[in-house]
Amino acid sequence: MIDHSVTLVELNRQPFMNIKILHLLSNWKWTECSEPSVDLALAQSLLGADILFACGQISNDQTSNDQRSDVKHYAVKKGLRNVISLNLPKHFSLFSLRRDIERLRKLIEDFQPDIIHCHMANAHLLAGIARGKESPPYISRSCYDFYAPEKDFRTKFLYKRRTDGFIIIDETVRDDLVEYSGISLDNILVAEPGIDLVRFSPGQEAPSTREDFGLNQDHFVMGVVSRIRQSRRIDIPLGAVKLLAEKFPKLRLFLIGHGRDGALQEVVLQPAEEMGILNKVVLPGYCRGERLVAAYHAMDVLVYPVPGTDKTCRTVREAMASGLPVIAPETGFLPKLIDDRITGRLMEPNSESLANILSEMIEDPGGLKQMADMAYKTAQQRFSTALQAENVLAFYNKIIKNKGLV
Repeated sequence: MIDHSVTLVELNRQPFMNIKILHLLSNWKWTECSEPSVDLALAQSLLGADILFACGQISNDQTSNDQRSDVKHYAVKKGLRNVISLNLPKHFSLFSLRRDIERLRKLIEDFQPDIIHCHMANAHLLAGIARGKESPPYISRSCYDFYAPEKDFRTKFLYKRRTDGFIIIDETVRDDLVEYSGISLDNILVAEPGIDLVRFSPGQEAPSTREDFGLNQDHFVMGVVSRIRQSRRIDIPLGAVKLLAEKFPKLRLFLIGHGRDGALQEVVLQPAEEMGILNKVVLPGYCRGERLVAAYHAMDVLVYPVPGTDKTCRTVREAMASGLPVIAPETGFLPKLIDDRITGRLMEPNSESLANILSEMIEDPGGLKQMADMAYKTAQQRFSTALQAENVLAFYNKIIKNKGLV
């Protein structure tokens, strides 16, 4: 019996250069599952697959700042060819449904893909309607959540009638899918999202140094990469700094991110001033591209107070690929990523627990180095985009072969 949670590379090493894949991302914004979907498509193209990537289209009334977050912009910048923008809204729109379906049908007719890979719910719905009857091209859907989608009529219809394969990040979701969707185990692949390991590698020359961020080499830098809002529990690392400020005067909270107007003052500056630790908080703002890489390289450890909207915890993967141990709560997907006391630490979601862990790390630099090395090694073994692409491509071939036998 095949263990369906293992990779499929060894099961099928057919050449990938003859397969045509249409990736559909129903979003124009560079957020959540946008980068993982682009990275997958890029890695597949490098393995020889013929890729067309279609994403949402930024509207004419968007600001120049919004345009810097455009998926197409970043996809092309990463090196992905054949990227087009369509009206692929994130959420279902009855107003534009007919127009969207007609455009998508024309795209499918012109490109003639073997596989349509859908990366969000509305992309899945539009692809299912545009394809129509159960025949090639086959439809594959990626789910980036730690839980199965809601059990409503639309999802049940799509999974029973318009889904030939499903790709999930963890086997926990698999049982729920099988239970209510009718999808067989043979048509479900467990594959973790990949990371550009070369980009984040600590061996890469960084364009910025600690000094560029206002940090010194003798600081112990606790990094946090997060949108600034109350729900992201930035109060936990702030409280830990307050508890440790006297014992470890070189401890710094290095907070990368931004929020709505007034959030920085409300969530960070005012509490830090009231705690008397404002001089121990470093705020470089939102870091993009290589500046984000440099920010990771300026840290000694990453603290991940709570998972955000990205349930794959991409920030944790990026930190580990940068050679950083990660401290995070034992919730969601995090215990699957962090091996306690090996690649990082699992904490209780409060300042006292975090302060105790930080104290141990600061006082044991040798142990911290071992965790950093293991985090990097784990990332190299698990988070390769090439490995993910090979597994998914082999999964496509398996779907095509099995469907051809029916």
